[in-house]
Amino acid sequence: MNSIIIGTAGHIDHGKTTLIKAMTGIDTDRLKEEKERGITIDLGFAHLLLPSGRKVGIVDVPGHEKFVKNMLAGAGGIDLVLLVVAADEGIMPQTREHLNILQLLNVKKGIVVVTKKDLVDEEWLEMVKEDIQRELKGSFLENSPVLFVSAVTGEGIKELIELIDRMTAEAYEKDLDSPFRLPIDRAFSIPGIGTVVTGSLICGRISVGETVEIFPKGLVSKIRSIEVHGESKESAYAGQRTAVNLSDVKPEDISRGDVISKVKAMMPVNRAAVWFKLLKDAPKALKNRDRVRFHAGTGEVMARISLIEGDEILPGMEAFAIVDFEEPVAVVYGDYYVVRSYSPAYTIGGGQVLFVNPAKFKRVMKDKALEALKKAKEGGLEDFILGFVSIFGRSHLPVKDLVPYTGKSLEKLKEAAKSLSEKGKVLMLHVGPEDEVFDIKFYEEKRAEVKEILENYHQKFPLSEGMAKEELRSRLDLTGKVFEAMLDMWIKEGIVEGRGKIVHLKGFTVKVDEKQKEVAEMLLREFKERGWAPPGVEELPALFAVETGKVKEVLNWLVSRGDIVKISEELYMAREWVEKARELLQKFFRENSELTVAQFRDMLGTTRKYALPLLEYMDGIKATRRIKDTRVAGVKLYEQNEKQKQHKQTS
Repeated sequence: MNSIIIGTAGHIDHGKTTLIKAMTGIDTDRLKEEKERGITIDLGFAHLLLPSGRKVGIVDVPGHEKFVKNMLAGAGGIDLVLLVVAADEGIMPQTREHLNILQLLNVKKGIVVVTKKDLVDEEWLEMVKEDIQRELKGSFLENSPVLFVSAVTGEGIKELIELIDRMTAEAYEKDLDSPFRLPIDRAFSIPGIGTVVTGSLICGRISVGETVEIFPKGLVSKIRSIEVHGESKESAYAGQRTAVNLSDVKPEDISRGDVISKVKAMMPVNRAAVWFKLLKDAPKALKNRDRVRFHAGTGEVMARISLIEGDEILPGMEAFAIVDFEEPVAVVYGDYYVVRSYSPAYTIGGGQVLFVNPAKFKRVMKDKALEALKKAKEGGLEDFILGFVSIFGRSHLPVKDLVPYTGKSLEKLKEAAKSLSEKGKVLMLHVGPEDEVFDIKFYEEKRAEVKEILENYHQKFPLSEGMAKEELRSRLDLTGKVFEAMLDMWIKEGIVEGRGKIVHLKGFTVKVDEKQKEVAEMLLREFKERGWAPPGVEELPALFAVETGKVKEVLNWLVSRGDIVKISEELYMAREWVEKARELLQKFFRENSELTVAQFRDMLGTTRKYALPLLEYMDGIKATRRIKDTRVAGVKLYEQNEKQKQHKQTS
């Protein structure tokens, strides 16, 4: 698919619109005021059938300095530019400004078209050509072809069309795999059709029936129909001028600068970390927090630029900066933009968006931030991901969550993340059903932290089999799924071992000395003898003439072994008595539907002090279920009773 968009550029009244009409037969001046004044005010559109049979879209932009913002709205997505220079006037102020804009937007190919050839002689034409070559030296058009034409006589028009055909025959690289993006340059309503928007599709592909989202507003709509070059299509591709009929939205709900894309494929952007270059012919330095006009895609928004390093940037210099927008915009990593001064408005510079909605970083991290920005500008997705997880984003996140920051496909992002992981620059883990990417430093810090936590725990509780997983997760401040993924990794790395709900350092074993064994035997004997009225934790030190800490240590060890059950913070009970209580409950619910605390107390022959917390423990293990002031059989007891009934029936 070799879809090409051609754009015009040049000074006012240099014949851009007339040239397009001579080439295509289409008058791109559609507004009444344009007809009356004889100048292009807003964007115009046409299409050209080339001798090869291919069709290309054409965007005609205004040349008047007052309408440069409209020119900028049409300049994005151009593959080939026709820089139009009138033979009778030569290079003019807007020629230079348009050339600057094209370079800032990274347009790479073009043809210089000298119009109005019929108005001057050959000697003058030669002087104009020398002037143009001098002006274009060092620009992307320096070695581009220069053609002399006359839209009035038709001279050179055929040759221009043939040259366009040859220059667009080669394959232009188009990103068809990423989520589609269509920056809107017009929105209007057609009776019987509804809302229609137009724009140049800069990446991906769209199809009739697809659900879309309009950014940054967050409006959701559906594509009813698509037109490309005036023809109905089922799909449109990157590089095509496209008109889209949308449902459930009104033209007044949409603004030039909004972007149509896949649902959740982008985000409203309030801030961006960028690379910025101030044009060498800018009249003055740009200072920190200067208010500017920021142009990206088809939109314009007011913004302030804060330099990461220094207080100002001089003409011809470049820097990394943070841009704060006065209203949300729709941009992603890699987008080119143009900056114009606030007042009076003229083009002063531009650059490339690197990180959208970046996390704030501390001044001590400035050097690392600058290095990450430099790599993201000079590199690709891998460098972006590294900068994101280490400085400008989150230390870990699902790979799919990177899509709205980059505008790239999930497949491309997974490929980049996997490559980084294989190089040891990030860590990739399966977190639940998702692939998640981790900053290596973050992972190493958590790994060191888990070692320290468990080492301290083992020293403090040498008789404990290990720390509860949930407590460790909480101490590490990780979500459940992330903790489980990292724990699996630590087990593979031989750092920790897990058993049920307990985790401990690899190689750790409980070592019980003779004194502790003696205390354990005394404790176990006492709890077994006291049954459903066991000693309180606070009684134990005096009861056995042992320090409080040592008693609790041994008690916890007995709990971890399963000999003692922790009913509550204050109440512990021998396991055999807990099991007896559960058996009594099971028997009770075979013949009764409800149980009160008093009935349970009497059943055990104990007091409410012990019966109530034990009953609450039974609630916790689903042996019982509380309904207001009574209990009914819980899931566990109910299932056991049902199994026993079935067993009796079959036997």
